[in-house]
Amino acid sequence: MQKLFSLFAALLFAATVALPSAAEIKLPPDVMEYATVGINGVYSLDFATAQENIEKVFALYPDHPFAHFGNAMIAWSRYEYEFETSDDAQRKVFEKTLDDSIKGIKRWIKQYPNDPNAYMGIGALYGLRAMFSMRTRSWITAYFSGRKAISNLEKSLELDPTYYDAYFGLGIYNYYAGTLPSVIKILAAIVAIKGDPDKGVEQLNLSREKAMFTSDSSKLILIEVQNTRGGKYYDPEKSLEYIRQLRKKYPNNPLMHYVELICLYETGHYEEVEKGGREFLALIGKDPFYKDIYISRAYTAIGTSLMSRGQWQQAQAAFEEGQKELTSQAPSRWGVWNEYRLGQVYDMLGQRGKAVEQYKKVLSFKDKWGFDEVAEQGLKAPWQPQPGHDAGPLPPL
Repeated sequence: MQKLFSLFAALLFAATVALPSAAEIKLPPDVMEYATVGINGVYSLDFATAQENIEKVFALYPDHPFAHFGNAMIAWSRYEYEFETSDDAQRKVFEKTLDDSIKGIKRWIKQYPNDPNAYMGIGALYGLRAMFSMRTRSWITAYFSGRKAISNLEKSLELDPTYYDAYFGLGIYNYYAGTLPSVIKILAAIVAIKGDPDKGVEQLNLSREKAMFTSDSSKLILIEVQNTRGGKYYDPEKSLEYIRQLRKKYPNNPLMHYVELICLYETGHYEEVEKGGREFLALIGKDPFYKDIYISRAYTAIGTSLMSRGQWQQAQAAFEEGQKELTSQAPSRWGVWNEYRLGQVYDMLGQRGKAVEQYKKVLSFKDKWGFDEVAEQGLKAPWQPQPGHDAGPLPPL
């Protein structure tokens, strides 16, 4: 399920960077600059700068797709990254903003029915709604939103066949719809969801190579595709190459930094992951973009890298230290994942009682992130790693 739910780069960066190719309305240079600065603010997680500049676009063009795009994506990225998908109030802000943004672009389409940017924009926002609905298991909403996303993206290409940015969303659809988990395929058969993963990867690479604004977004999705173990396209070395290109381009974004740690882990560079995790931790509180809520991510990298080297006692110390650091924070996806990881370590050290308590602790939280199943498995039998101390992928499920 993770590959469906973790599109942390996909719709965020797709929607925020879809600037014009053949817009019906030509924006003056100063407005283009506002939009660009706003977009860069989202890439850098500088939400204040992003919002300030998007508001300037709104002031001059109240319903332009750029303004609605930016507004929805700021709300989404704040919920996803600043609040780690763990704040219900911010979730409601995002949901309302998304609805308002879709309505705004619809008003624009009534005035300018031949603007490919509008169809690209509303298609991306419907895609975001589809992915969010899948995360919350609202399957029917996900289906109809996904269908609207595809039809709008295809309309964008119909109006402008050289609008390579639209291939990004189509590539996501074809890949993920074509690799649905078996439990979802039953629903997919009922509502006729079909995908073609080969075509999806081809479209993502076309966007990566030729798109003006979604090239980087395509790299981020391809990183996820290429890091999927057992998949046809598994190529973590290429993922590492792509994320290093992106880190060089966006050096202030801590999530680019963290994705590099994930790619280093997947390529077996465990010592570099531990070192990088400690460097990441040291930046929290010193760099304005490295927030306290990222503490759990840092300990995940450190502890999991130690697990994968069979250093169970050191991993225990790392996760227990993370526990202490996280006592002042509300439960978050990565924080609860660290609690589960600590249970695994206790099992490996023969401390079954402590492991059981950890799994029960995971189950005590509202299951916002889909961890109950693995926690229940941990209660039934002690956890065992794969051969070679393989602790599984670094990110949460």
